[in-house]
Amino acid sequence: MKCRQMTFYVDTPMLATMMEAVRDRVIPRYEALPHFLGLTVIKNDRQAQSEVIVASFWDDGLAGSEDAAARFIEEIVDLTGRNPIRKSFDTLFARVRTSS
Repeated sequence: MKCRQMTFYVDTPMLATMMEAVRDRVIPRYEALPHFLGLTVIKNDRQAQSEVIVASFWDDGLAGSEDAAARFIEEIVDLTGRNPIRKSFDTLFARVRTSS
């Protein structure tokens, strides 16, 4: 399993708008790709800005997801005025359970 991570800063008042873009545009694009497994979005508040980390998970490489990732980066730049830091990882272990 592969993981693509993007880290960026967003002005806290813009956080809801950024999350709308992820929910309404990014996730549907990713879900249309055959190897997409899911994603997480986490934040760390830092006064007037929030550090946001988006990790998307893919079961068979990242090659087919490059166009969707590039569009996501363009949206982040449009919303925040900043370029995200992008890294790719091999996932060595993951476990998720429901809270109930």
